[in-house]
Amino acid sequence: MKFRNGIIIAMIAFVAFIVTMALVINSKKSELISEDYYIQEKSFNADFDAQQRSADMKNPIKLIQEANGIRFVNQSKLNIQKIDLSFVLMNDGGADFSLKHYNVNDLITKDNFTQGMYEIQMRYSANKLPYMQVVTWQYK
Repeated sequence: MKFRNGIIIAMIAFVAFIVTMALVINSKKSELISEDYYIQEKSFNADFDAQQRSADMKNPIKLIQEANGIRFVNQSKLNIQKIDLSFVLMNDGGADFSLKHYNVNDLITKDNFTQGMYEIQMRYSANKLPYMQVVTWQYK
């Protein structure tokens, strides 16, 4: 009789554990599951096309490091006046920032940065087509 009760208690504990785990997992937000998957996929494809377009033009925007900051320079014949910049610090998500409608050739001072490796996304348009370049830059 004791062995049977032990098995019943073990089965009840196991079912309770499974139900608890299911509730915990469902209560957490997951980045792997997205309600707007198809919209994100379309955006991903558009970004890929923009990067390919930029690569075909031999990446016209170049990052120039200067003593007191960095500058983005257009080294092509494309008419690029404004770019959108996203700075993603690899080891600290709290230091990420963006600059919208940034003038090409303007200096970004070092006061804006913390030390680390940045992934910089440059988005711009020329001839009514979107372009995107991604570079890495280390601020020491």
